[in-house]
Amino acid sequence: MEFFRGKGLLDFMSMNVEVVKGGKGSTDFITIKIPGKEGKTVGGSAPTLGVVGRLGGVGARPGFIGLVSDADGAIVALATAYKLSEMKRRGDALPGDVIITTHVCPNAPTRPHKPAPMMDSPVDILTLLKKEAHPEMDAILSVDATKANWVIKHTGIAITPTIKEGWILKVSQDLIDILVRVTGEPPAIVPITMQDILPYTTPVYHINSIVQPWIYTTAPVVGVAITTRMVVPGSATGPTNIWALEQATRFVTEVAKDYTLGRAKFYDEEEWRKILELHGEVKNIMRKGVPE
Repeated sequence: MEFFRGKGLLDFMSMNVEVVKGGKGSTDFITIKIPGKEGKTVGGSAPTLGVVGRLGGVGARPGFIGLVSDADGAIVALATAYKLSEMKRRGDALPGDVIITTHVCPNAPTRPHKPAPMMDSPVDILTLLKKEAHPEMDAILSVDATKANWVIKHTGIAITPTIKEGWILKVSQDLIDILVRVTGEPPAIVPITMQDILPYTTPVYHINSIVQPWIYTTAPVVGVAITTRMVVPGSATGPTNIWALEQATRFVTEVAKDYTLGRAKFYDEEEWRKILELHGEVKNIMRKGVPE
């Protein structure tokens, strides 16, 4: 909060920092809302974009000294808040509200994961997910480091298919178009599987928790992955790629513009209606074992 106060940006956002305690320590949970010109905050009808900085912790002290790879989600989320509030101060307010949620823990634990160890969280993941998926969010971008795997091998950023209420939908063409214009590269897509969207209470392999916010929302969720060509553990220090983080922040900012303007969609509403009509809901099946 002191950073934004020092930049004179608190007048252009609302910000709340809450200490959340868990079985392995505590973390500072951050919620930022940047009201839009025609957003719900001022009684308007423009859609609200949610930006989730998904991570276990920004540091793994005392075992590892410094910023860890897993910090990427929090960095991009907070950088987006900085960019959008600075834009608003200069007169470039978006039509809709943007709500940003993340948490900052400098001494989070680690846990085993193949092919490389991952960061754990001092607070139960379901507790954090419930807070991250704010009920006012109409669509969610979930940003997460996605480097400890042999599945998406690309240095930079990638996006996932849209996840909605337990269904893995097609990749949004609108978001692909934004990704291409931001990076100037062919689009990189994370091949999310059914196992990856199962809650962590199901003891099977997950690439990471990038799309887990779907569990506590009916809003469509798209993951924004910070990726590498080689396997990098979430607890590794030194891999912070400023170019990838800048691209991710720019991508999220561009999606915020187009989504709240009504130019970009996360999913096809007509196809969604047909899926439910022919196949029904799968949310309750996919959420089994998760408390409300």
